[in-house]
Amino acid sequence: PRKDLECVCSSLLSNNHRGLSSKPKVQIFPKPTHEFRLPSNMSTPLVLIGPGTGIAPFIGFLSHRRSQMASLESTQAAEQTSEGTWRGGYELEPADLALSTGDARGLNLAVDYMSKHQEVGDIDLFFGCRHPDHDFLYEKELEEFRESGILTNLYAAFSREHGKEKKYVQTLMRNDTECGKRLVEMILEKEASIYICGDGNAMGRDVQEAIVTLLAQHFCGEGVSPEDAKARAVVHVDQMKSLGRLVLDIWS
Repeated sequence: PRKDLECVCSSLLSNNHRGLSSKPKVQIFPKPTHEFRLPSNMSTPLVLIGPGTGIAPFIGFLSHRRSQMASLESTQAAEQTSEGTWRGGYELEPADLALSTGDARGLNLAVDYMSKHQEVGDIDLFFGCRHPDHDFLYEKELEEFRESGILTNLYAAFSREHGKEKKYVQTLMRNDTECGKRLVEMILEKEASIYICGDGNAMGRDVQEAIVTLLAQHFCGEGVSPEDAKARAVVHVDQMKSLGRLVLDIWS
């Protein structure tokens, strides 16, 4: 027998609308966040971890970065086009630029100047779902971001792929040697900012534990005892949180 699987919100709205003369009203309670947003400095590397629907805000992050890079490219193109037309010897310095939000002309000039002198940091993204053919959300968009160079690395884990062992983002971090080494490099050497979004019952906790494990293994390689290495890793993760370099948006 056929079994229909209804979604939560769409089926509720659809069923409530039947037989009613007016459309149903839905109460929405936005939860603004002041922390879960891109760093102001484009050169800051990013590690985005969003299994399942946790990927949604990161599509916004990547789209915003694409717009920033397009703006950067247009600024560079304008600079090259106008090269040679100015005959003065004066070079602009950051201190010479008006940064007041009340001065739109000065603000735009400052943004252009600083963007021209800013490198763009790497972005690594971790995504997980049950099956690559069924619920790989935004697969096409993510591939486009990767092919265009906005996304540096895309790591995907599938927990219900036929004939293969269950794999989650945290197990991918632990068991894939190259992936783990890259994550440690991003954290310790590149000082990346990490964003975790999604399920808070298990994923959020497990991912943080995986990061602690990888950092502890790295510190052990420096001649530190396993106990001290883990303690050092925990302290490092806590410091990242206090500095806003490890930000979570999780729900249960």
